Amino acid sequence: MPMEKLIKILIGFALLYGAYALFLKKWDYTSQAKRDEQKQQLKEKGLSACYFFIPPQRLLVLNVLSGGLFFFYWSFKQWQAVLSGYKNLAGTKLKMGPFGRAFWGILSFYQLTAIVNRTCAYMHKPQGLSHLFWGTALWAGLTVACLPWVPWWGRILGAFFFLYPPYAVQQHINTLPKEIPPSKFRWIELLPMACGWVFWGTLLFLLLKF
Repeated sequence: MPMEKLIKILIGFALLYGAYALFLKKWDYTSQAKRDEQKQQLKEKGLSACYFFIPPQRLLVLNVLSGGLFFFYWSFKQWQAVLSGYKNLAGTKLKMGPFGRAFWGILSFYQLTAIVNRTCAYMHKPQGLSHLFWGTALWAGLTVACLPWVPWWGRILGAFFFLYPPYAVQQHINTLPKEIPPSKFRWIELLPMACGWVFWGTLLFLLLKF
């Protein structure tokens, strides 16, 4: 009886090995071909070899303290880096410079997130959620946070959806290099915070006065 069980086990192993030899190797080849095709598609759409690195926690804190205006500085620095390292198979360059893209940062965030996700996919790094999700969450959150008739808890929720997407995208950006380049605090990073205080303080004063 034990000998019969041993024979059955050996036959089972033989069948598994035969299945591997006949099907699994072919599946691996197909899978590799599919991965190569996906890489080709990613290169056609465009990738970037350069990004702006900042600790996500610092980005979030400065964005909160500046009332969201740090996002535009971060967008400028991010696009400045991305445009310098952007490539696609067609050899075309992205229109509009980093300043213009930062000015329209709410809209250009869609494309920025898409490029980051493609780069992560190409380098086999964890991808974030769709650029359609993060881009919509960004402008929708800002819109809700600025509407005066929305309850306070609704505006806080809106502010969260505006502030969180850059933090989430920066987390994925920081996974791209083997070692994150040193990111020392720059005094210029305080400028958006000062501008945010002036902007929101002036707006609050005008609302209370009129």
